[in-house]
Amino acid sequence: VVTTRTGKDPFSKIKLAADVKERIVPYTSSGVDVRNLDSIRAALKETNAGAVVYAASASKSGGNAAEVDGDGPANAAMACSGGGCKLVLVSALALDRPDSKSYQITNTMGGFIDKIMDEKLRGEDEVRKAMGGRGKGDYVIIRPGPLLSGKSKNGAVDIELNQGDTVGGGLSRDELAGVVVGALQAGVRGVTVECYRSKTATSLQPEFSVPSGNELRASTYAGLFDGAKKDV
Repeated sequence: VVTTRTGKDPFSKIKLAADVKERIVPYTSSGVDVRNLDSIRAALKETNAGAVVYAASASKSGGNAAEVDGDGPANAAMACSGGGCKLVLVSALALDRPDSKSYQITNTMGGFIDKIMDEKLRGEDEVRKAMGGRGKGDYVIIRPGPLLSGKSKNGAVDIELNQGDTVGGGLSRDELAGVVVGALQAGVRGVTVECYRSKTATSLQPEFSVPSGNELRASTYAGLFDGAKKDV
């Protein structure tokens, strides 16, 4: 089930493969505004959701970084915790590295995304707290690198997960989607991972090494999470 702020079908003008289209059900009873906790709770109750993937971020018409990247994940976590749902949060690389170039540039772009890295970090912290504590609740936080154009050629075998926020890189949208689905299939809890195409692996700060020693590789997206360590 796919929800949007407006309640409109986001795929109405997009040509999808028949097998994909039949599995996607737009939630059109009403818009789901992540800034409104009751709005999320109502959608979860009506759909009887067992898991939620939070992939919203600030936009000109949908809310600023504080509202969507900070408050939004907190609201989703409170709704999931009260409703017995798993929560997968799509976040960002380098949130634990405020002195990194990536953090500094992204955080100071101004406008509706001003302080977006600060807010994404706050959103992560709120998720962990609302879901029962670091490493304890039924959540997975995925920190993707820059989204690359094109599609995956080899699927999960090209992807690497990491932990510790020292290495990152880019990946395509379908690869990120694969990682999200893998997190749901693997059944892991209380885990935070960075994800990127292994060939793009780059240290987030000059003093960090590549490889880091925390790499996770597998032939399936679910398998990528084998050996992932819980948050501490």
